[in-house]
Amino acid sequence: MSRRRSVLRNGFEYLAYRLTRLGAGVLGPAALARLGNGAGALYLSLGRRRRRILTANLSLVYPEMTDAERRQLEAAVARHFGRVALDSLRVLSLDPQRLMAEVTISGRDHLETALARAGGKGIFLLSAHIGQWEVAALVAGLLLPHGLPVINRPLDNPFLDTELRRLRTRFGNSVLGRDKIARGVLRCLAKGTAVGILIDQRAREGEGIEVEFLGQPSSTHPVLARFAARTRAPVVPVFALTERPGHYHVRFGEPVYHDELNSEELEERALTRRYMEITEAIIRERPEQWLWYHDRWRQPRRRS
Repeated sequence: MSRRRSVLRNGFEYLAYRLTRLGAGVLGPAALARLGNGAGALYLSLGRRRRRILTANLSLVYPEMTDAERRQLEAAVARHFGRVALDSLRVLSLDPQRLMAEVTISGRDHLETALARAGGKGIFLLSAHIGQWEVAALVAGLLLPHGLPVINRPLDNPFLDTELRRLRTRFGNSVLGRDKIARGVLRCLAKGTAVGILIDQRAREGEGIEVEFLGQPSSTHPVLARFAARTRAPVVPVFALTERPGHYHVRFGEPVYHDELNSEELEERALTRRYMEITEAIIRERPEQWLWYHDRWRQPRRRS
């Protein structure tokens, strides 16, 4: 948990959220995208700490970029996440029919094949903070027979956390927190329920293992590898990329079937590296849609 937060700050943030959500419900996707572009550019200009992280991350991963190219990508990232911040409020308020009308789905056969091979047991869905990940979770939950439990870190603001949890669970999805996570995951798999895990963020100190990610040594939580090696449940990648305002491409990738792997390939470092390679491929395809604001390589950044 981060530094203790005052009730006044939490309340102010929640009020700002409610007012923004009210506006998002009135405006259409195109208007929200224009506002999001401006909001993202403003944040890039004023948010000095996050701007430093963004610049450091891009410089580390793309050392071949010129300063002009990097600034261009920084601006694209900022605009994208300005749009995502506003559009998420609209998306999380849509009913299932309206949401699915805004989505193109590819690779659904990968999902159905993995479910069939699991033989009534559950599977894992691997995702990342790219594109519109809230859409990925909602759409996957609508396609699955029992919804989608997703492992999420609670927000620091309890008012916002309660509200976001309510919106995320509207279509039958559920949220698994950090407490008693193993028991919850294993119970879901035994009931034939899929479990969603986003593994692209930096692990907390003492919780991660070092694997290569985007060409850099990266502290990564091996939770998915541990569960998968223990249960042999298939892992299906799923990502939702933004194609244009109000339209998303939900892509299910080729599953990882652990019963086809040897003992060395099932080791947690090797498995975690395999999952990160899947994540890396989608990031390199659409780098402007990944959350480069996250302090993924904190120690190298501080050393520099």
